[in-house]
Amino acid sequence: MAKLLLVLAALGHALVPTAVTRHPTKLHSTKQDNVVETAGRAGLMSAATVAAAAVNQAVSMTTLDAPDVGRSYVALRDDKDGATDAETGLPLSYDKDRIQQYWLKQGSALQQRWGEFLRLSVPFLLKTATLLVQGGVDALQENDAELARDARVICEQLGPTFIKLAQTLSVRPDVLPPSALAELAVLQDSVVPFETDVAIDIIEKELGGPLGTFFASISEEPVAAASLAQVYKAELDDGRSVAVKVQRPQILEQVSKDLYVLRRAAEVYQRLIDRFAPQQKTNYVDLLNEWAVGFYTELDFRSEIDNLNSIRDVLVEGAHEDASTTVQGVYVPYALEELCTARVAVTEWIDGVKLSTCEPHEIKRLTPVAQEAFLVQLLEAGIFHADPHPGNLFRKDDGQLAILDFGLVARVRSEDQDTMINAIVHLANKDFPSLVDDFIDLEILPRDTSRGTVVPLMDKALSPYIAGGGAKKFEERVRASYGIDADADLGKAVGGFQAMTQDALTVLNDVPFSIPPYFALLGRAFVTLEGIALQGDPDYAIIQAAYPFVSRKLLSSDRPAARRALQEALYAGAGRDDGSRRALSPRRLASLVSSALDETGEDTIVKGGSIDFDAIGEDANSTTLAKYVLSDRGSAIRDFCEDEAVVVADALGRQAARRLFDRAASAPGVALRRLPFVGARLEKALPDPATTPAPLLLPGDGAPAFLFASPREVLDAVAPPLDRDDELYALDVTKLLEDAAPDDEARATLETLLGGGSGAAGPVAAARTLLDIATSASKISDDRRFDALLDSAAAALGRRDAHAESLLHVASELDDAEKAALRDSAGRVAARLAERVRGRLEPLLLA
Repeated sequence: MAKLLLVLAALGHALVPTAVTRHPTKLHSTKQDNVVETAGRAGLMSAATVAAAAVNQAVSMTTLDAPDVGRSYVALRDDKDGATDAETGLPLSYDKDRIQQYWLKQGSALQQRWGEFLRLSVPFLLKTATLLVQGGVDALQENDAELARDARVICEQLGPTFIKLAQTLSVRPDVLPPSALAELAVLQDSVVPFETDVAIDIIEKELGGPLGTFFASISEEPVAAASLAQVYKAELDDGRSVAVKVQRPQILEQVSKDLYVLRRAAEVYQRLIDRFAPQQKTNYVDLLNEWAVGFYTELDFRSEIDNLNSIRDVLVEGAHEDASTTVQGVYVPYALEELCTARVAVTEWIDGVKLSTCEPHEIKRLTPVAQEAFLVQLLEAGIFHADPHPGNLFRKDDGQLAILDFGLVARVRSEDQDTMINAIVHLANKDFPSLVDDFIDLEILPRDTSRGTVVPLMDKALSPYIAGGGAKKFEERVRASYGIDADADLGKAVGGFQAMTQDALTVLNDVPFSIPPYFALLGRAFVTLEGIALQGDPDYAIIQAAYPFVSRKLLSSDRPAARRALQEALYAGAGRDDGSRRALSPRRLASLVSSALDETGEDTIVKGGSIDFDAIGEDANSTTLAKYVLSDRGSAIRDFCEDEAVVVADALGRQAARRLFDRAASAPGVALRRLPFVGARLEKALPDPATTPAPLLLPGDGAPAFLFASPREVLDAVAPPLDRDDELYALDVTKLLEDAAPDDEARATLETLLGGGSGAAGPVAAARTLLDIATSASKISDDRRFDALLDSAAAALGRRDAHAESLLHVASELDDAEKAALRDSAGRVAARLAERVRGRLEPLLLA
């Protein structure tokens, strides 16, 4: 950060070499700040000044193009009519070529605006650099109130574009000190309004008639004034209250010139970065271009109304690709489209207060609602509000969260949505090797990234952030990870500082990361929402808080990428260490459902801030799990469980069939050997029934099939021996089933059928357990034909322990719809198993 400040200050020094009047400042000297360090900082500034002068000279000789929208993520209006501002010739909707033509005609005016930008900003940069060189970071901290005031005044003097930039930072208590927040917060509420007479002239000109033709009344003064427009409260003839948003006069021309200034500043900064940190691949010009396209688009209120309607459809109407996306507790006002133009927007009036002005407990209450709305937009609908600053989030009088001002909205590609979901899962679980792949797909890291270098640095940089609390607590955790006590003498922490510096240099020199242009929009929305949430909860952790939504997404999405992520989450790793397949982890399934049902995400958070994939909430049980899987919300996991059930039933069925067959085949020989004198001879004389061919009748979908084969041949065809992977898989599943058995009888029966363990069920105990399964299955199938038979069998065998639960006790807790879903799933599993058996028998039938 210090290096960046010095480079920026050097840029100012190079651009304006004339003397600059400076206000007196208090310079603070510490023990850590010695002559060598001061000289080093001064030397860096001197070198940067020379480089900045050369770069600025080169940029001044270059023709700058307007930002291209070829790959912009901004939601742009399809402006087929090509409407143009009559006074300036500028397009009302963003159009690169026409803005470029405007720039070419404004040569001296653009240079004048560039000079104004330098005249106001350079003294501030030099003042900051002087403090840093002479007094270090401590001097900046001691003078932060004065610096913040200077920055706020400069933004006000530079106008709407720079006010907008400052507003983005005014909601970050974790990034800026309180004094800076207080100064920049002024820009949220005290932007100087323009005259109401001017506003009325604009309204009448835009709508094409006298004001009274459209409104019964309108407030004499604006109820809110912002950098781009101001708002009046009006009433329609039918009594409805509406908000009338009127664009500032001449704003289009001013913003277009500011975009040139920022574009030129970005070119200079980019070339300095290329010179001082050539390994960094972030294209800061592209980042600025994306922001510029979005900012210009905000000036077309027709685009804002289109965006409002799109997001209202998602959050309020729940209409997105046949999937319900309604978020309870969120409201988006409707628009009166017949009264909307490029410079005037009329929408429903909202009674309430800014969320940022509410008490912390109220902000904390609404944070999950805002977060859910943002995640639904980003990861479900693929269109999101990219400017959710405090003035755009209201707590309505009825307690709902109202979202306003849709001037800047962005769209996300479906493949990026999938990768973002994967990234949240990997971040939550601190799976940094997999996160590298996500960052490559998101174009943050190149394909040839050195994983050995990046993964340890990711752990050090991201683990402190995942734990929550914003930038301040992040800094504390980073310092602690290097053994640096915030209150310790520097001499005691030299080793920690050296290690931290070395890692920072590695990032700068060896990790060629980049920030994609869409991060200019996503990051803007992300930091604003997190900043507001931190006001309500200083420990807020957005990754942890987002995990329940991601769990619900994984459990319901049928997208291939989401299915892969679900598979990764449900299995205890990709496989065993020896490469064999692992069984699905019911505990992980229960943990995912537990997280999906948990609004706060607290049930699965472990010390250090990561998510435990095996943690289960206190309220989670087998009934809750079954109900979720069988509901509409669990459609994806139900399909996944069906796939798994086929594999499980096939493996365990083959295992049980072979075990029971071997016992049955050996039973006659055992009986014969018990006969005195002749038993052993008879056993040898008689043919082995298991290997003796005989005519067999096999049922099928149509007419029965006749087959001449031995029982052993049929067994080997229908239930082939398990290979090594299948045996290991069956062991895993058997252990899970035995652990889930409700009593010793059921456990012993499973051991008898499947092997494993040392117990063996007696015939009566096994019969009682199998009868219990049959009874529960009858309840699920809703088939009552066998009730009398099952009751008679139960009376003959005797009841199981009254305190023991049924193996399928969950059946009694299901409602009719859930039982129907279970029957359908069971039917599909049975059909697929039957198809497997028929496929295995086919070679025998054709022989």
